[in-house]
Amino acid sequence: MSEERRTISTARYMKRFAVFALISLAAGATVATAAGVRSSAPSAAHCGGKLWRLKTLTDAQKAHIAWGTAPTTIKEIRARRGPGTPPSRRTTAFQLHNWEVPAQITSFKLDATGSVRLVLFDDGAYMNAVIPSPSCLSRATRGRAEIEAAYHLFVEKCGKPAPTWTSFGGILFVRGIGFWGERRATRGAAPNGAELHAVTGLRIVAGC
Repeated sequence: MSEERRTISTARYMKRFAVFALISLAAGATVATAAGVRSSAPSAAHCGGKLWRLKTLTDAQKAHIAWGTAPTTIKEIRARRGPGTPPSRRTTAFQLHNWEVPAQITSFKLDATGSVRLVLFDDGAYMNAVIPSPSCLSRATRGRAEIEAAYHLFVEKCGKPAPTWTSFGGILFVRGIGFWGERRATRGAAPNGAELHAVTGLRIVAGC
């Protein structure tokens, strides 16, 4: 083979290799997003809108949260008077405690941010809890290690979430920070908008 032909053949090979590499990277990015891992930095656009700092515990008042576990029930949380419009600051006592409730997780799904949304049930009452995607956490997140541990524990022991609801029946103690969301007709949502968001810990009782 002449030197000229060898050069052309090598150039074609390198071009094909570069195209293959780009396709592989794109596919990998898609899979990573579906698994709740994003390459971009945490932001409102990717991590929950205008209240994303409250949801990821990076807000200015995060240090005021009483981190010790505060036992309660879903019924007691639903009985609290909600603020109506979700506050952008921690303006209520509910938002300043690390609550823990016993619950059966009746279903779960992966939301658009890569977070895992759980439907909790106990004694005839429902509410939601959310484990933020690790990709939406940063060094500024309070309790980052605990939140990440809860995420990985659930995914590895209880089930891998999908964008559609997955029925479940596991019984756990779910710990998380009080959060006021919008009052909406989401599956299992509390009528006052109360959620545990972010989930900071899970204790498996049965079903995982």
